[in-house]
Amino acid sequence: MSKSKLQIGNLSDVGRKRTANEDYYGSFTGNYGNLIVVCDGMGGHKGGATASRIAVESIKQHFEQLSDNFDPKAELKTALEKANNNIIQKASESEELKEMGSTAVVLLIREDNAYYAHVGDSRIYLIRENKIYQLTKDHSLVQQLVDSGIIDEEAAKSHPQKNVISRSLGADGKNQPDIAEPLTIFKGDIFILCTDGLSGYLSNEELLEIASKNEPQTACAKMVELANDRGGKDNITVQIVKVIKGKRLPFKISDKFNKLKIPLILSSILIVVFTLFMILDVGNKIKFIFPINKADSTKKFENKDKSTIKNLDTLNNNKIQNDTLSIKTFNKDSVINNKPKDSIEIIKKTNKNNLKNKKELK
Repeated sequence: MSKSKLQIGNLSDVGRKRTANEDYYGSFTGNYGNLIVVCDGMGGHKGGATASRIAVESIKQHFEQLSDNFDPKAELKTALEKANNNIIQKASESEELKEMGSTAVVLLIREDNAYYAHVGDSRIYLIRENKIYQLTKDHSLVQQLVDSGIIDEEAAKSHPQKNVISRSLGADGKNQPDIAEPLTIFKGDIFILCTDGLSGYLSNEELLEIASKNEPQTACAKMVELANDRGGKDNITVQIVKVIKGKRLPFKISDKFNKLKIPLILSSILIVVFTLFMILDVGNKIKFIFPINKADSTKKFENKDKSTIKNLDTLNNNKIQNDTLSIKTFNKDSVINNKPKDSIEIIKKTNKNNLKNKKELK
């Protein structure tokens, strides 16, 4: 059983030119998962409608008979083989049905994986991260011409034999289906299954826009309406499957980096410029506060030394003057005390020591 939650829309329309709808589709759920099928019948009104219905019913019945454990790729192949055999068997029962056949595209979603297969020119597209991918390659004459390099994709769109298919389910024997490798599905994925009555009128870009901007059922209606407005020469059938709950797509560093590359480069340049500006600005402030000049520094220290010496000279001169005054006072006292000689000798020694200190400082 699928762990993902799906939203499915579908619509089939006869178109503007046909009188009968030979397309058929089915959407089924069971222990096998979710099974979505679109078929485009051919071989006359009755034959085409019968072939496409048999194909869808045969594929459904095969998956309903499976046990819980099976190989999805192998069972897709078996289911299409059974559909082919049942169409051939039915065609053999009536002359009216003997040339009937059908295209088929089958999508099986199981355990968060998508398995798909196809025969003919009906298609499956995948929309992921706002990009559209054609998962199937048409089994048609025009596609063979493109693959051979005879015409290009643009010329193929208007080629007169673009509706001629090279493989189908039915009596012509060219019924080998293509079975693809499984895809992991993610929340937001959108699958489009359609017949050439739709893909022949809408470009990939239009499919992308309509499916991305609308709910599946609304998108189906808008696509069918647009195909009819542009001619509607064929039957038109489409199913859209949107994954609304499931795994989130892993983060891609390379993609995010490419988106952020220019802003990152600009930011880096701004950071470098700002850093250089700050370094230069701080450097200028440091020079202003603490100017580094060797000559000025030496001169300041020399001036400081001279100032110190000058202050000491002044101090000594004042000392000498005070000492001289003391001599006069002392001499007077000495005369009174009758001790002039001893006092004069002491003062002379003091002055001598002061002069010596002065010379040492200089």
